[in-house]
Amino acid sequence: MLFALTDFLVVIGCGLGIWRIWPHRSRGDVRMVRLGLAFIGLAALIGAVRFASGQITELTQLHSLASTFAGAAGMVLIALGLAWKAFPIAMAPGVGRYLRVGIPVLTAVMLAWPGSDGVLALMPKLALLLGLAASAALLVHRHWQSGLIWLFAWLLLGFASIAIGASRELTSLGLANWHIYHTILALWAVLAGEAMRRVIASRA
Repeated sequence: MLFALTDFLVVIGCGLGIWRIWPHRSRGDVRMVRLGLAFIGLAALIGAVRFASGQITELTQLHSLASTFAGAAGMVLIALGLAWKAFPIAMAPGVGRYLRVGIPVLTAVMLAWPGSDGVLALMPKLALLLGLAASAALLVHRHWQSGLIWLFAWLLLGFASIAIGASRELTSLGLANWHIYHTILALWAVLAGEAMRRVIASRA
């Protein structure tokens, strides 16, 4: 049951992150971040149902596919949404819509395409690097609050991914790494929503 609870923490974190940027939901960059958080929250919800219902084996493949999809498409969308705001790049009308649709579709195709595992595993790492670069750009332009929150959020996620991981077998500090990683991921989702809200406020 504890595995279900920590997965549900991620659902709550993503929900809070979306709630923080909901007033700006009509913006293209916010739609990217919102969609990315929704993908991550949905994958976590499947995990919570998997463990709470006892269908651990039956829902393993669905949970794994949803998690891979969310880690690839979701993270990339969030990083792109931030980069769209952080870098002074003017996008042509409709580009944001194509990215919001194209990235999830491309990721879904790669999930079904044999031999795409390496690319799918690389996408969250690229999203992390893009997120760090965009956070640094905010700081360069003296958007201190939003830049520092975003920077802390991405560094926290990087630490959780590299140093801890989401293994159900390995433990740190007496807890399964799964619980620690998902708790940090939930916090990251809240920080992402709050940081994006502050980015918009600082550039209004």
